[in-house]
Amino acid sequence: MTDGAQDVRGFPAFPAGARRRARFARSWWGNAWITAIEDAALDSEQMKIGRKYAYAGQVGPITVSPGRIAATVYGSDRTPHTTTVHITQLTDAEWTRLLDWVAAKSGYIAALLDKDMPHDLTAAEIPILPQMTDLEPDCDCEGWELPCRHAAALSYQVAWLLDEDPFVLLLIRGRGEQHLLDELQLRNGPPSSMLRYLVTDAAARAQALLDGKHPQELTEWQDAVRWAATYPALVGQLAEATGRDLTHAVRAWTYGGLTGLEVLETTWRPSKTDLAKAAAALSAEDIPSLEQARNHWTAADTQLRLGRDGRWYPYRRQDGEWLPAGPPETDPATALLAI
Repeated sequence: MTDGAQDVRGFPAFPAGARRRARFARSWWGNAWITAIEDAALDSEQMKIGRKYAYAGQVGPITVSPGRIAATVYGSDRTPHTTTVHITQLTDAEWTRLLDWVAAKSGYIAALLDKDMPHDLTAAEIPILPQMTDLEPDCDCEGWELPCRHAAALSYQVAWLLDEDPFVLLLIRGRGEQHLLDELQLRNGPPSSMLRYLVTDAAARAQALLDGKHPQELTEWQDAVRWAATYPALVGQLAEATGRDLTHAVRAWTYGGLTGLEVLETTWRPSKTDLAKAAAALSAEDIPSLEQARNHWTAADTQLRLGRDGRWYPYRRQDGEWLPAGPPETDPATALLAI
């Protein structure tokens, strides 16, 4: 292991009733952790008792360090027990493959900073989640089971820590957050100059969640365009990372967000109802005669595109290419004014 792996994090105890029983963990990786520890258990009865201990708040403050989680766990008679679960750390070679994978995927670092672990991170074929042979519980109680009820309680509560911060799982497997970010700076992923944008973006997404706004699910390409439109200084780096020209896509996103990008890149066949509404809207005297093809209405170097949101997106032909010419409008005549 590298020197940077000497991270230690402490977490306050969860009081009784801190989590509802409907679903033990909220995140997919928290539930995957539970599945891993339950699959590794040799005594399901001890796991059931440990689960009750976790809900009852019988686990003290938890300390997490590379390859180790520890806490004082109180038995049914409130006797304290020093409890530890050792977890095999990833090898340096496994970390290298994992970090190379993350660095090559647009948006992964931002997702982690936003306390979200991309589900397909497991596609890197690196055992981020522990297997049966990776776990070794240790407790000063008299129980001989693997794990005992105290180690089970500790393991269950760790799932709650993982819910809040996936970096805890990566720390358990050997490396802490700052060390990981430092190593990613050395790869072909975001350079150090980009990290402040990652933090800013993560904070903005977190604030949106607090405001009750749920960010849209984006593909890697869509997220790259969003980044380029939000942080123009990164356009060159993102274009190099994606291998694509972002100019038109950024312009479409700036005018119309995700729908604006979809209007640029895809066509669709409006329903008879949509076409009837469009014909009525386009019948005004100040609108020139337009030829319709799917959701495009064209006259010479002028074009209106109907978005699935019911708005009209103006386009202008330049050097043989159709370029977004302005923001979308509910009225086609108003949209034409931008052209």
